[in-house]
Amino acid sequence: MRVHGKIGVPWCITVIVSAVVVLAITRPAQAMPNFAQAYGIKCSECHIQIPALNAYGRYVQRTGYAGLNPHVLERESPVWIDYPVGYAQQSPSAASWDIGSLGVHADGAFGTENSEWTYHVQQWIWQQSQAGGLDTAWVAYNNFFDGSGHIFAGKLEVPAPSEFSQWFDVTGLSINSSAEMTVGEHTYELDANRWGYKFAYLRGSLDAEVSYVTSGADWAGFNDYDWTQDKTLQYKFAFANRGNPLEFGYYGARGSWPLTEGGFDQYYNNAFYAQRDPVSGVPGFLATYQMNHDSNPGMGAPASGSNGVSYELYDNIGSRGLVAVGEQLTNDGLGNHTQIGNVDASYHVTRFIILYAEEALSVGQKPTWNGLIWFALPTGPLWPSNLSPQ
Repeated sequence: MRVHGKIGVPWCITVIVSAVVVLAITRPAQAMPNFAQAYGIKCSECHIQIPALNAYGRYVQRTGYAGLNPHVLERESPVWIDYPVGYAQQSPSAASWDIGSLGVHADGAFGTENSEWTYHVQQWIWQQSQAGGLDTAWVAYNNFFDGSGHIFAGKLEVPAPSEFSQWFDVTGLSINSSAEMTVGEHTYELDANRWGYKFAYLRGSLDAEVSYVTSGADWAGFNDYDWTQDKTLQYKFAFANRGNPLEFGYYGARGSWPLTEGGFDQYYNNAFYAQRDPVSGVPGFLATYQMNHDSNPGMGAPASGSNGVSYELYDNIGSRGLVAVGEQLTNDGLGNHTQIGNVDASYHVTRFIILYAEEALSVGQKPTWNGLIWFALPTGPLWPSNLSPQ
């Protein structure tokens, strides 16, 4: 969503609520069912609630699956399918279903027992009943600095909290709106999958990541580095131990956004986050605070200092359910303020079927009801059971 010039608060909120409806039926819900099948483990080994990751799952994600044994993964096909069915309702007379989204994934590891090489590709075959786009396509080499260094290339997740890409809210509203804030002509892409390169160093409780990224387009974007693209250096430093439910850190970005009337908006961002998984009878939480500066927002607007804050509290209900409540506030520095809240609930029906529901709330607007049913289908063992690699 891009906003041109100054806008009033009610119109701004209307646009955001409309964007929520779109996000509710396009946001991917990702897990790795082939990994669970190959290892014979429950999804809860890596997830608070699919797709949200716990401390160990975040470690697996940050290392590009390097901790997994490729010989174990060979027991299961690397290809799997997911099919989200979305629902959105702004009023009793304005409700819609989306039954036209189908994604195909391929992910895994190869090399030695330490997974020297790993990869993940996700292609939407259909998305909102239309031809789908490329979500993810990266390969990583994981044998730098005695296995602590990982270099990624392709369309990859930028250095940011794992929750920006893997979360259980139907829209991701309470955590993603600041990361996607629009200031004049510039839309921040702090949670986007973009083409480029990333280096991650993880040792003990240290998580240090840096990337240089550009286009977020489909396959044609892999060499899209011309002057018309937003080019961003993004980085993250965090305390993140795979055995500790508490994680906190800093992430930031420095980039150059091309303006429609010529010239560039040189921008930078600084942000802090903290998260704790719900364990030992204590609810979990996630909080972020983000500060931005845009030297030239475009449309004749002056330099802008913007900020956003978000928080969410969540807890498990039994062994299959989860509830969450959150709020997000943004100020684009040009006179536009938003305040949006959400209440979410999800239920793990069976191994690869999950139900999600959400009530999104914004100032001066009626509540928006969103829902999602997520199906995953592993494509089966790679080898006959009597020939499975040991």
